[in-house]
Amino acid sequence: MEEKEKKNTGLERQRDILVSALERALKNNGVLVNATPKPAPQILGKDYRIAPANMLMMAMHAENGAFKTNTYTLFNAAKQRGEAVKGHEKGVPFTWTNRNEYVSKDNAEDKISRKEYMNLPEADKAKYEVNPREDTYVIFNVDQTTMPNVHKDDYNALIEKYGVKETELSAKEEKDQRAAINKSFAAISENLVAIKRDGTGVAHYDAQKDTVFMPAQKAFDSYADYVQETTRQVAQAAGIPQRLNRQGADYGGRPPSEDAKEREMLVVELVAAHRMLELGMPAKLRPETVAHGESIIKQLNEKPELTEQILKDVARTIGMIKKAESGEQIVRHERPSEDRQEQWAKQFPMDKVPERFEHIAMLKDDEGKWTLVAKPQNEPTFAIHPSKSDVGLYFDVIKNDHDEAHVETFRTQFAQKHYAELAKDPSQAVNIFRSNASEETLSRISNVNAFKTHDSKILLVAFIDGEKQKAREISQNQWQRMFLADDKRDYKLHMAATIYADVLAKEKQVKEQQAAEKKQEDQKKLEEQKKQDKQPTLAPILKQFYDLKKKHPDAILLFRTGDFYETYSKDAEKTSKITGTTLTKNMRLQDKDGNALAVTAFPKHSLDTYLPKLIRAGERVAICDTVEPPKQQKEELQKVVEKVEPKQEETHQQEQHRGMHR
Repeated sequence: MEEKEKKNTGLERQRDILVSALERALKNNGVLVNATPKPAPQILGKDYRIAPANMLMMAMHAENGAFKTNTYTLFNAAKQRGEAVKGHEKGVPFTWTNRNEYVSKDNAEDKISRKEYMNLPEADKAKYEVNPREDTYVIFNVDQTTMPNVHKDDYNALIEKYGVKETELSAKEEKDQRAAINKSFAAISENLVAIKRDGTGVAHYDAQKDTVFMPAQKAFDSYADYVQETTRQVAQAAGIPQRLNRQGADYGGRPPSEDAKEREMLVVELVAAHRMLELGMPAKLRPETVAHGESIIKQLNEKPELTEQILKDVARTIGMIKKAESGEQIVRHERPSEDRQEQWAKQFPMDKVPERFEHIAMLKDDEGKWTLVAKPQNEPTFAIHPSKSDVGLYFDVIKNDHDEAHVETFRTQFAQKHYAELAKDPSQAVNIFRSNASEETLSRISNVNAFKTHDSKILLVAFIDGEKQKAREISQNQWQRMFLADDKRDYKLHMAATIYADVLAKEKQVKEQQAAEKKQEDQKKLEEQKKQDKQPTLAPILKQFYDLKKKHPDAILLFRTGDFYETYSKDAEKTSKITGTTLTKNMRLQDKDGNALAVTAFPKHSLDTYLPKLIRAGERVAICDTVEPPKQQKEELQKVVEKVEPKQEETHQQEQHRGMHR
């Protein structure tokens, strides 16, 4: 079996794989690849960067064959491992770009190897350029080889690592994946086409605004659907005439033919499918594409060369998206067929716009968005976010037009255009000279100073609440804005509020904490005072009772009142339970909790009956009698005259017995 394949045969085989994948998708709810999620296609044992067309062919071939993994091998590599490709198996055309040959710029017949090129003097290297050559090889899925039988353990390990994902991503893996996707879309929005949230609920690309509008993620059945549809819209934006100029791209001008529109559908779907393969997610066709599926397949069958053009468009589109993801600004030319500056000139003269500007600058705001800042003569400075295409054009002219007069005219026209736009819609104004800090916060900042150091660092220092802060570094954009601001002192205050936001927040938090603690303390005092105010006024005898209880908290207090011993509150409840005396509630008197006073009593001559019961129950007893202190004949006081503990019971009874006989 030959490993290398003729180009035409390879293109036909690619067409067959693509058609089979589309036919299968039409019968399988539109699922094109990765119906069961698997890692992206790879060559076994090789760390190759696989081109988009090859990756798509490998994934669709694996899906068509219901193979367990997207892992492929070269015919000779399988042979070297002691394996073989099974009979009657059809592989995948794999296009390899060989850059090992260089050709003379003056003579196409003069060709040398890369090794010979590297040995040339630098002056001679300039006479040659790389001569890329495409070779097409046939590769096979490992399931098409005898590997599962010959090297069963290796095969099982391969399936476990690169086969169908049996378990979902962990919370951390899912978080990391989403963070990477968000970072990718942010870079695309910054460098290629704006991606914004839209409330209509319908994802679409607006060519006039050069913006992709996407519903919220929750509007989609799954996160994968959201990622795939966003990629489709970005792919569509990349194909317009001002960028890649794909034949079927609809940008609001003359509508493309039905055939071209269907080819564009397929390009967009394949670009999105490539992203899903990289993420290991399923890729599905839109219902609209499914509806046109039979017609698309018919075109591919009638024109085999169409597959090559579609795959090239897919590769170009993915290449542009990758550049944007890496931070490269993609210029959107307004009309490729005409001179860009002439197009701008047609917009002028404008009515009621400044003829001159004191300064015009393009810089990034604190969120990283490109912002035009301009000061018309005798008017306040304004700032506005230009469109992506305007930003791209601005830098394209500044970088590539070497006529200073042309550049200055263009800059003025650029500022005039956006001045006029702002006059029509003042809500587009951007205030890059102020922060969100409150006046109270700003009042805490003083003596702000920004300066450059000898090593070209730009530092800012300020006093907060009268205390000098450690100098902090600021960006070139922040420094530049200081010279563009109409009120430099006010701008520096706001810049300091941004740079020292953590210090201001910490100090504010400390003060708020102190205020909260004081408020809590005051509230506690107030509640205690209210509690005291609510406490009932105790009768004198009860006041004495509770005063003595504080001194003897662990003893039952028996109060001598006339011919009875009484006890109150919890002591009364405990005594009644132990001795069996009657427990009553005095509704006219209240205990210290404001409840009806619990009382129990027994005759004084019954002390010898009830006291032993209390002692045997393990209680300590304090006996209180009435005394009459000198000079206070009218006021009786209670005083503890005897305290009896459980171990004293026998002694107490003996003394009582001796007293009776005396």
